[in-house]
Amino acid sequence: VYKRQVDGTGTNVGGTLYATLMEGTTVVSTTAVGSDGTYTFTNVDNGTYTVVLSTTSGGTTPSTPTNYVNTGEHLGADTGNDGTVDGILSVTVSGDVTNANFGIEQLPSANTETAATQLNPGGTIQATVPSTLFGGTDPDGGEIDSIRITSFPSNATSIVVDGVTYTSSTFPAEGITIATNASGEPLVPISVDPVDGSTSVEFIYVTIDNAGEESPVSGSATVPF
Repeated sequence: VYKRQVDGTGTNVGGTLYATLMEGTTVVSTTAVGSDGTYTFTNVDNGTYTVVLSTTSGGTTPSTPTNYVNTGEHLGADTGNDGTVDGILSVTVSGDVTNANFGIEQLPSANTETAATQLNPGGTIQATVPSTLFGGTDPDGGEIDSIRITSFPSNATSIVVDGVTYTSSTFPAEGITIATNASGEPLVPISVDPVDGSTSVEFIYVTIDNAGEESPVSGSATVPF
């Protein structure tokens, strides 16, 4: 059985997935995953095998459709995982085996938005960055949990996130992760002190969904002054 998400609803992402049964490095059988997310191997001898989930019929290397990632594998109807998220599941056959489950999910996306031009406050005055400039979607039925600003914004002297001030020299190398609503709008205030004059401050960020997966393409929130 293939499931769109671990413990989620079975589907086959447009009929683009195949399951390959392998004994060691030998392909024993391959089958397409059905539209309801199920697959079946018949007349399999007792023994130890691996099942590989792939976008290629007979594929021996795991792969997922574009913009999808593996989220886990588990043998059994209960919840859990096999400890390694890799699109490969070990199965010992001794009679019928059911619920050889895989999970994948479609990655979230991040928006690109630009605010209306406003007067540059000049000096060291902070200007509010509208939360609606940030956001994204999770097309797999989940939701956005947070965003991560990945770099210090261009044309900024400093920024303040939830009361903490950052400059280009103090901005964390790993970025700043901020909790959001389900639409990806930050739940804490963000402001910026732009460099003086006519300029635009651009925040580059990724969205993070409730499975902890990041958008593969960054979004941007731009504030023109």
